[in-house]
Amino acid sequence: MRAFLIAALLATPALAAEPQGGPVFAGFGKHTPVEHDVAIPKGMVLRHVYDVQPATPGKRNPGFETAARFINSHVANGMAERDVAVAVVVHGSAIAELTKPEVYAARNPGTTNASEAMVKEMLAKGVRFVVCGQAANAMGIKKADLLPGVELAISASSAHAILQAQGYTLNPF
Repeated sequence: MRAFLIAALLATPALAAEPQGGPVFAGFGKHTPVEHDVAIPKGMVLRHVYDVQPATPGKRNPGFETAARFINSHVANGMAERDVAVAVVVHGSAIAELTKPEVYAARNPGTTNASEAMVKEMLAKGVRFVVCGQAANAMGIKKADLLPGVELAISASSAHAILQAQGYTLNPF
């Protein structure tokens, strides 16, 4: 009976004290367990988009980290990885963080792209990175300059409109 009660408590998201799934991204996107009241409905699929600004050169982009944290925390609380879809819309000088190493180095002499490995791992796990084409053009960045898998949109606004039509919700900050 005791084992049954413990199993029932752990199966209830609002009462679970320990994460249920391992992190999708072990080296970044750290989260903490939360004794939460808003349960994730069984079978729910989340599609969420982040609008990201630049990081300090030489440091990982905190917006990319936040997107990874969203995935890690939801998977840890019982959601299947396939049910947590994330897109990251990038504009302004943050676009440089999505460029190939030689392009990044030319734009930021003496600094390596601290976000590159994180972005590549996130892309491999299905996170979409979408670049504002208007900002990229203004910065002289071409599609060929971007890391493989990074998408180029007409603009950040069109990327957001398309993603919202596809069921993605926009992060409010």
